[in-house]
Amino acid sequence: MIVNNNPSVSWYEGVGEGRSITPNIVLWRSVIARAMQDALGLNIHAWGRQRKRIIQDATSWFNVKDLHFCEVCDHSNFEPSFIVKIFKKLVIANDKTSLNDKNLNHVLTQYLCTFHN
Repeated sequence: MIVNNNPSVSWYEGVGEGRSITPNIVLWRSVIARAMQDALGLNIHAWGRQRKRIIQDATSWFNVKDLHFCEVCDHSNFEPSFIVKIFKKLVIANDKTSLNDKNLNHVLTQYLCTFHN
C-alpha cells in the first residue's frame, strides 16, 4: 500500500485545473458572474442614480490592480487577467445587443463554474 505522507491540509493548496471545484469556489465564481451582470447593466433592480452607481462600481472593479478583485479571483481559482479578458468580450457583445433576451446568469455560471479547455 502506498501512503501519502504529505496530504493537503486544505483545499487552498491545490492549483490549476486539477484542483476540484468546491462549493466555496462556486460561491466566489458566482460573485464574479453577478458583478459582470451588474457592470453590463443586466438584471439590476434599481433605477436612476443608484443604477448608474452600481454599473460604474462594478465596471471599475474589473481591474487587475484592484486588490479586492484579485482576492475574489484567487478564491475562485482564476487569474485576474483571464476574468478581465472575458469581461471585455462581454462588454463588446453587450454593445452589439447580442446579449438581449439571454439568460446571462445561467450562461456565466455554467461557463465559470465548470471545467473547460
